[in-house]
Amino acid sequence: MQNCATRSDRLLELILFSLRDRGALCALVLAAYRVELTSLLDRVSSGSIGDDDDREIAPHARGDRAGGSPARARAEGRRTEARISEEDAFLIYDLAGCIAEAAGAARLPVVRRDALALREKAAEVHAGGERAERDMFAAGLKVIDRILDAARAQPSPRSEPASKDLN
Repeated sequence: MQNCATRSDRLLELILFSLRDRGALCALVLAAYRVELTSLLDRVSSGSIGDDDDREIAPHARGDRAGGSPARARAEGRRTEARISEEDAFLIYDLAGCIAEAAGAARLPVVRRDALALREKAAEVHAGGERAERDMFAAGLKVIDRILDAARAQPSPRSEPASKDLN
């Protein structure tokens, strides 16, 4: 898998050199990132949300005398294990940074701010457990909504007649 930041740098270079279609190119890049973020969050959430039964049984299977429910673990001051892998958290962190850069180039400060908040939440996942995961997913969904809102606010592309040379 190619690093998102490398692709982002190349895409942003293209945008910065293309003054006439900067808005359309930024919208295209943000749409691609939105699809990538949606797919990534969906994949990560399918393995992390709703696994409470497995986490309640796992401590007993390991012979952990302090096992029990995640709620009991929190009440006893223990941290519940993060269910999102370090690699997935990094991918979300990296993608959020790419979205923030593209939003900055597109002059969309609200999208940029929310993408930076998502990046911060992704960085906190391993230290914060289940609560941090929920916060990260909420921040991710907010970024997706902001990108969609920005796309809706863009004027539709002007319709130009088809070239006679193509007929």
